[in-house]
Amino acid sequence: MRVPIVGPTVLLGGAGMGALVTMVTLLPGPVGLAAAAGVLCCGVFLLWPWAVLPVGIIGGAVIGAMLSGGDVRGFIAVKVLLLAAGGVALAVRQWLRVERPTRRTPADVGMLCLIALTVVAAIYGLAVGNRAEEVLVAAYQMATIPVYFFVATHTLTTTRRILAAGVLYVVLAGVFTALAVTAPGRHGGLITVIAIPPLIWAAGRLRGWRRVGVLLLGGFFAVDVLLASYRGIWLAAALALLIVAVRGGRTVRTGLAATAAAAIAVAAVLALQPGVRDRASEITKGLEQSAGYRGVESSVGLGVFADQPLVGAGLGQSTRGVYLSGFTLTDVGPVYHAFYVTVLANIGLVGLLLVLWPILRSVRVGLRSRNGITLPFAALSCGFLAAAVFAAPTDGHWELGLLPALTLLTAQQEGAPLRRLAGAPLLRRPLHRTGVPA
Repeated sequence: MRVPIVGPTVLLGGAGMGALVTMVTLLPGPVGLAAAAGVLCCGVFLLWPWAVLPVGIIGGAVIGAMLSGGDVRGFIAVKVLLLAAGGVALAVRQWLRVERPTRRTPADVGMLCLIALTVVAAIYGLAVGNRAEEVLVAAYQMATIPVYFFVATHTLTTTRRILAAGVLYVVLAGVFTALAVTAPGRHGGLITVIAIPPLIWAAGRLRGWRRVGVLLLGGFFAVDVLLASYRGIWLAAALALLIVAVRGGRTVRTGLAATAAAAIAVAAVLALQPGVRDRASEITKGLEQSAGYRGVESSVGLGVFADQPLVGAGLGQSTRGVYLSGFTLTDVGPVYHAFYVTVLANIGLVGLLLVLWPILRSVRVGLRSRNGITLPFAALSCGFLAAAVFAAPTDGHWELGLLPALTLLTAQQEGAPLRRLAGAPLLRRPLHRTGVPA
């Protein structure tokens, strides 16, 4: 029997407000603010669990960048805090028996195996003498993929939740991009590129003013991706669009052509802004500049892999005293600028197979569709798999956990998330189990 959530929520809300005031008052500055923010977010996620990922991804990026002052550790800490608050909220909802049952997907076993391997490799890394802080850094790089996957599958359990999370994500991304589009520097891109393929699919299905709005938003996001000046994101976006163009049916191709035209129109308007022109000048600089240490770092990591190819050197492995051009002598590892080198050096071929297995299973499901929203998610998964050859972001390839989850969760509900936007009643039933042959 389900317990009504209103009464318990009021009680928990009162207790949470008391805890909020206590933390801000008694705990030291940053610690008190972090604890208060965690309690506040936990209360929000308790009422709206589907908001965990939109708030965690965009809010984590914006707030983390503002508070960290360029420190990667502070940036990651904010994202982890938001996800932890979401996890606590889900646990409370499960305790209150108001949370819908989680639907299984074909990638669940693979993601669970990746978590288990991360734990075993971390213990092994500590046992062979790798430094604890470096073991933690490497563990974060591996664990972020299954964590985002399971957060998605546990919070986006119905079509209504997928729609609500998608709308919130697009709104937050739109506000962030509008505020930052004229600011100089390399920023954005990753947040907006994730929204573009679904918007292309929506542009091919919607009509009237809804379609015009989606096209303008998709074109605006496409310009932001170009201005981001990240070659890895450019590669991911280009490959995803190519797959959508080749595999997509008439509806998807119509949306792609219309979004491309909208992007050209939006770019022409934005080019009138001096701030946008200044930011565009960074593109040429980004192409001309190259970090000369990437090749050296990769060669060191591949050397570690060659010594222990099956299971790697354990999480947190590092090679001391390597000469890098412009850096003199430094330690290299456990994270390299190429994600696959990071995986091979830390957890070997076994780890690489466990990383790719669940992602490729989701891609296999998504590429079967031609006019469904599943196809754009699968195509973008392929794009980021290709970009990971030479890209290893400091906050981890969380998109390789999020996108497979979205692919599988929408596999048997193609079209349903936007029926409400098109004027039809939104399906209320939970997502069905998505299964594919082994």
